[in-house]
This record gives sequence, C-alpha cells and structure tokens, in this order.
Amino acid sequence: MTKQSLFHTELFIPSTIEGLNKCLDVVDELKEKFGLNFDTCFRLHTVIVEAVENAFIHGNKGVRELEVRVYISISETEIFVEVEDNGDGFDLNSISSPVDGTDLKSEGGRGIFFIKMLSSSCYTGGRGNILRIILNR
Repeated sequence: MTKQSLFHTELFIPSTIEGLNKCLDVVDELKEKFGLNFDTCFRLHTVIVEAVENAFIHGNKGVRELEVRVYISISETEIFVEVEDNGDGFDLNSISSPVDGTDLKSEGGRGIFFIKMLSSSCYTGGRGNILRIILNR
C-alpha cells in the first residue's frame, strides 16, 4: 500500500472496454485534482490498461460478465494500483521478457514487461490473481 492516502477509489468493472474506460476516467480525475505531469499520467494510464486488459483476457478468460476489481490510491509520493480478477493467478517471475532474444517475436509478456519497466514496484498477491503496482509520482 501507499503512504498516507490523499485519494482512493475502488471500482468493480465488467470485463469490457466500458469498464476499462471507467478506470481511465479516474486517471483524468487524478491528473486534474493533483496536477499530475505528463510522464506520471502516461505511466499510470499504461499500467492500468495493461493490467486490466490482462485481467480481462487471462484472468477472466474473456467472460464479459465477470468483474475486475481495481483499487487506486494516491499519496504525496506514490500511486498504488491493485487489479484483481477471478482467475487462478500467475507467477509474475515466470513471465519471460519479450526483449529476450528467444522471445522477440512472441506477443506474450509484453504487458507485464511494460508494467515492470514503468513502475517502481510490481508484485502479485492472493493466489496470484491480484497484481499490485506502485508508481512514483
């Protein structure tokens, strides 16, 4: 979790583009409310898109009616994002890097790669079905 929260919200969204758009509306709200710079907004937007789409596709197996829980909290120094799906979970360390010479043409692992590169910390919880991401502001 982040330090003392200045703002937090928890969303339960369907596994649809409309659900993803609700999350991105929160990013816009945070940008305005806290004057987030372009770099921070880009990183936050990207990690939310990648984490939520992974939850839709891999966790909820494309079942539109299954919800994804998205929790976002902001402090003076960090933004904390938690994305939880209904899947069996995964081992974050077992996802191979798409920039590794053997996986350059593979489409798998790109989202997790982006999340790891853009965040200060990324780890799983629960049974591996909760992705926790910390971004520096």
